[in-house]
Amino acid sequence: MGIIFVNKLLFLRTKFPVLTLAASHLAVSALFTRAAMYAGVFKPRDAKMDRMIFAVAALQTLAISLGQASLKLNSMGFFQLTKQLQVPLVASIEFFYLGRRLSVKKVGLLVIMTLGVCMACASDVQFSWLGALMAATGTACTSVEAVLYSHLQQSLGWETLQLLYKTMPLATAGMAVVAMYNDFGVSAPSGGVGGGGDLYGAGSGNFLTGMDALGMTLFLSSCALGMAVNVSSCFVNGKASALAYAMLGLAKTITVILVGIAFFDGVPTTRVAAGTLTAICAILMYTKFTLDDKAKAAALKSSGLDVREETLEVMKAPLMEGGATKR
Repeated sequence: MGIIFVNKLLFLRTKFPVLTLAASHLAVSALFTRAAMYAGVFKPRDAKMDRMIFAVAALQTLAISLGQASLKLNSMGFFQLTKQLQVPLVASIEFFYLGRRLSVKKVGLLVIMTLGVCMACASDVQFSWLGALMAATGTACTSVEAVLYSHLQQSLGWETLQLLYKTMPLATAGMAVVAMYNDFGVSAPSGGVGGGGDLYGAGSGNFLTGMDALGMTLFLSSCALGMAVNVSSCFVNGKASALAYAMLGLAKTITVILVGIAFFDGVPTTRVAAGTLTAICAILMYTKFTLDDKAKAAALKSSGLDVREETLEVMKAPLMEGGATKR
């Protein structure tokens, strides 16, 4: 929640562009993993830069870039709606790619919580076909990225900082290229090639002249919080599951809505209240069913019976730690 406040204040105080800020977050995350490695917090994993590591970094860059392009071409309401599709997308990817199954009741709860959040944030829905394509592609990139982050840690034995040590420099380089083109490029008035703030930036780097001491403090605070978000997100993916991470995204959207109502210019309506309450109830019920499944699995295991994953499906609930099942 802290990064929401800081970024909001930063954008109100300065004209700092989103893409440059995103690249800065990734760069600080890369520097943090380097510092942690030199401090002996973890040992780097001796592995060649395989295609999966590169794919994760590329997907992260694409997801951020396409998300900001979607914000430029579509309304905020449509942008929020497409973000919620990450939950069904992650569940589908895990089913087809990893063979992970969910019970019917859990699938129903996932649908209900997604629809609840969509109801809460569905306002002023406007889009173009190009913008819709970019939004859908960006959400798909985020979903695949989350599944790969989870798979690399749970199935291939990567630690969180080991993985970020490999992916963050690549993601930073990719994001820096996009940000440099968009935020510092020279815009051609006759439609020629050039950036000039096309996606959501200030263009030509003019935002630097408006940075005062408070703006710089907000920027540095945003970078520190962004690094914490990157590390914690990867950690949740590894300790829980990609689906749990996607469900946390729903909780984040609800938090943003409530923060907007409480501290900014958000307007509380019956639709927002109904959608928020529906989503929260579905998340709580999903968590309860998961706890019940874990208790049954523990009881069967203690009785000496062979518990197979196909017999009793156990998925990780949001905000819970534990190793994921391997196939």
